[in-house]
Amino acid sequence: MGRLLRNSIVFPLVIVGFVLLLLLPKNVDVQQEGALSFSADYPFTFDLYKRNIEQFIGHLWTEKGFGETRSGVPLTEHGERYLKRSMKVIVAAFGLSMVLGSLLGVWFFFLRDKWLGKLFSSLGWALASIPDFFLFIICQYGLILLMQKGFPEFNLFSSDDWYSFIIPSLALTIYPLFHMIKMTLVTMDHESSQEYVRTVLSKGMTRSRTTVHIFWNALSTILNQSHMVLLYILSSLPIIEKLSNYNGAGYQLLESILDDEVIWAFMFFLPFLAMMFIVMVLVELARIWLLPRDVSHV
Repeated sequence: MGRLLRNSIVFPLVIVGFVLLLLLPKNVDVQQEGALSFSADYPFTFDLYKRNIEQFIGHLWTEKGFGETRSGVPLTEHGERYLKRSMKVIVAAFGLSMVLGSLLGVWFFFLRDKWLGKLFSSLGWALASIPDFFLFIICQYGLILLMQKGFPEFNLFSSDDWYSFIIPSLALTIYPLFHMIKMTLVTMDHESSQEYVRTVLSKGMTRSRTTVHIFWNALSTILNQSHMVLLYILSSLPIIEKLSNYNGAGYQLLESILDDEVIWAFMFFLPFLAMMFIVMVLVELARIWLLPRDVSHV
C-alpha cells in the first residue's frame, strides 16, 4: 500500500509540473536587423509567467472546468470523440504487448539454450533498438509500394475507417512487446535458479508443469512492467497518430502544445495520466491480493 500512497502523491506533482511547463512564456520577439536579416528572441520574465498562471487558473475558475467551444459545445464533450479513437489504439497495443509479450517470453524461456532461441533473441533486440516511428514510416512506404504493385488498396492516412486504428496499434506495440518478452524471459530465468525449482524437478515434476509454477511465481514482477508498457505506448502515441493522420487524442495533444493551446493540451493530457494511475492501482492490488509472495512451499 506504500506504493499506492507514493503514486497518489507523485501524480498530482506530475500534473502541476506539466502545467507549469505549458505556461512558460513562448512569445517571440522578431526584429529586422537588415534588408534580409532578422533576429528572434524569446523574452522571459517572471511577471509574464505569473500572468500566464493567473489566466490559466482564472479560466478554470470562471468556466467551472475547461469551458466550451465557439459553438457552445463543452470542451470535454468535444474531446471525447478524439479520446475514443485513441482508446482503440491504446487498448489494442497494451493488450498485445502484455499478453503476446508474456507468451513469447515463456516460449523464449523454453528455447533459451537452443540456437533458434538465441537467433530470435538477437533479432528481437536488434529490432527493438530501432525507433518505432522509423519502423512505422518504413511500413507505410512498403505498403504504398505493394498497393502500386496490385495489393488491395486501403486508406493509410485516416481515422474514419473501421480499420484505421490497426496499423498505429501495431506500430506502438513493437517496443513494448520486446520489452515484455525480455522482462518475462529474464524474470523466469532468475526464478528458475531458485532452490525450490531444483527440488521439484528432482522429485519428478515435469518441465512443463514446473514452468507453469515458475511463471506464476514470476508473474508479480512481470505485471509490474505494465506501467512501463503503457508509458512507452502513451509517449509514442502523439507522433504515431500524427504520422498516420489518425486524429485522436494524441494527435490533438501534440497540435495543442505546438499551437500553445494550454487548456486543450491540459484536457488531453489528463486522461493519459489517469490511465497510468489506474493501471498502477490495479496492478498493485493484484500483487497484494492475488499473486504469491512466498514460493518456498511450492
